[in-house]
Amino acid sequence: MSWTPELRKGDGPLYVTICEALERDISEGRLKPSEKLPPHRELAFALGVTVGTVARAYAEAASRGLVIGEIGRGTFVNDFDDHREDVTRLLVSDAKPAELIDLGLNLSAVGEAEKFLRATLKDLARSSAVTAFLSYQPSMGMMTQRAVFAQWLERLGLRKRADGIVICNGGQHGLLMSTMAVAGHGDTIVTDALTYPGIRAIAHQLGIHLAGAAGDQEGMDPDALNELCLSRRPRALYCMPVLQNPTTTTMSERRIREIGAVAERHGLWIIEDDVYGFLARNRPPPFASLFPDRTIYLSSVSKSMAPGLRVGFLAVPPALIATVREVVTMSNWMTAPLMAEVAATWINNGYADHLVSWHRQQAEDRQRIAREILGPHAQLSATTSYHLWMQLPEHWRMDSFSAAALREGVRVITADAFAVKRDHAPHAVRLCLGAAHSLPEIALGLNRLVGLLASRPRPNMDLKSIGYG
Repeated sequence: MSWTPELRKGDGPLYVTICEALERDISEGRLKPSEKLPPHRELAFALGVTVGTVARAYAEAASRGLVIGEIGRGTFVNDFDDHREDVTRLLVSDAKPAELIDLGLNLSAVGEAEKFLRATLKDLARSSAVTAFLSYQPSMGMMTQRAVFAQWLERLGLRKRADGIVICNGGQHGLLMSTMAVAGHGDTIVTDALTYPGIRAIAHQLGIHLAGAAGDQEGMDPDALNELCLSRRPRALYCMPVLQNPTTTTMSERRIREIGAVAERHGLWIIEDDVYGFLARNRPPPFASLFPDRTIYLSSVSKSMAPGLRVGFLAVPPALIATVREVVTMSNWMTAPLMAEVAATWINNGYADHLVSWHRQQAEDRQRIAREILGPHAQLSATTSYHLWMQLPEHWRMDSFSAAALREGVRVITADAFAVKRDHAPHAVRLCLGAAHSLPEIALGLNRLVGLLASRPRPNMDLKSIGYG
């Protein structure tokens, strides 16, 4: 037989013991990506258990993302390659066709940042501290800059000393450092069932398993989180409580407290991704203000000021400071002091507040156009977000809709890019309203999509797929 697990005695059900043996053999390399597992009946006979027990074990392994079942072919070890494809779909390409309207990339609109940068660089060139920006600085950032970010967070009710702030090279780098600080190879992190693809890519690279918790109109369900804590024993929780990507859901304060209580009960670290929080006019308090000793708070200036600055920051609990310091030194040594100084200067002189207000208004204007054009198809999304979540009519599948949209010159991102369990992805797409620079361009793209939504899918035969061409 291709695989016979070594079962170790435990307190849990036998099917969980089999699943854990499977997970252990994958982690230790005895089972390879895409390797086929024994049929249910064959493995049941070898282990002296019922076929139902093996079926439950394989089902549990599938829920953990360890295996993939294919009807008529069998069960295979997950090769995780699809995660890489999902991430590449979300990257900025070197060039795009001039006629393509990109509603796929989740970028902020272009504002007055260029004008502010010109003025700021002139001022910094005359500064006596300019030499420091060309020298090595502490890995967590210059203390004067960290103090500015700490003061900015006080507006959210988040009180952090400057020595609890870590400056990083953008939000994705901050997420990588946070993940490495709280989990390692073979550990599990709970996320929303539909989550930011960046955390999936990081988990794949680090050998960390993700468990997707079900949710409702307020975000993650506390009972679903509690159930995963009991069955999967995760190390941490990753969530985006304000304007979640991709669904735009915002948690209420009550929901945040309920989720935080579950995390405290099970000893979970919380990674709070708040990169879109600045857009919300009436937002709940952050997890980090209510559960400061177990929450790493993450934000960046990429969405609120300018993506090219590549400056993010973490507010880190005291118990994790030493670990995060090691991780940032290993991964980045330090964030460019000049870029961090630009961001800190904009916070101090009010440019940052101006840009935040401008982006909020832009997001509202673009959402208003989307609602006017898409009508009921846009009603599930927030009114102050640069992206929206659109459930497709029953006659459309997400892959065929995406392909049809691309033929019409509009790029969208399908739900499977965000699904922790790919076979549970709904037929929906995320539309982003920031990458298109003008309101008429957005309107043109959305009107093309409305035409598709009202139509029926048409066959698009690829002759190469049937042996011609």
